[in-house]
Amino acid sequence: MGPLIAFVVILFGSLVAVVYRLLTHRERMAELEARRPVITLQLPPGTSVEELAGADELTRQIEAACRAKGIDADVDFE
Repeated sequence: MGPLIAFVVILFGSLVAVVYRLLTHRERMAELEARRPVITLQLPPGTSVEELAGADELTRQIEAACRAKGIDADVDFE
């Protein structure tokens, strides 16, 4: 009976440690994501998706400048 109780206690302790570690990791990742700056570039009014082909060069320049400064930039068109 004693080894069974010890096994259950060890199993429960391990489960608590794993859950605590996962929650700590999730909290740390959320904190890092919250510190990440969000920058929105607004195009002039009247630009359509077809006209954005000219903006590709500007996008590449912005990404290159960000990389040069060590900033990881994700470009999303909305």
